[in-house]
Amino acid sequence: MAGVVHFSQILRWAENAESDFFRAHGIPFAEKNAGTLTGFPRVKISAEFFAPARYDDEIFVEIRPFGVPAENSGALRWEFFIYAKSGDAEKKKIAQGGWTTVFATAEVATGTLRAAGTLPENLRKIFRAENDRIRT
Repeated sequence: MAGVVHFSQILRWAENAESDFFRAHGIPFAEKNAGTLTGFPRVKISAEFFAPARYDDEIFVEIRPFGVPAENSGALRWEFFIYAKSGDAEKKKIAQGGWTTVFATAEVATGTLRAAGTLPENLRKIFRAENDRIRT
């Protein structure tokens, strides 16, 4: 109603950008192996909303790693920014936030979820490089 996008859509846009980030770096977002699925479920999320998104808006999403994961950690922290542009108007920030994901494995048959241990070194290296690029 009223041409306003439901607030939960913001999180879907950010999650799609996260998947694109993994794909762009050649890392599977989720892997299925012998009855298990390994991936990155969310364990914490926050968002702040500044303006509504409307159905005809052009949407821009920026997602980036927030900090470098500790050597013995299985957690990744992300921050995201969502912008909208209507017609010829300037693009405006409509939301920002972040989330934490944990490297985890789920048993496909039972749905049992458990931590998968520390992050693969190649992923930690990508996060380190992205943080260096963003923060400098």
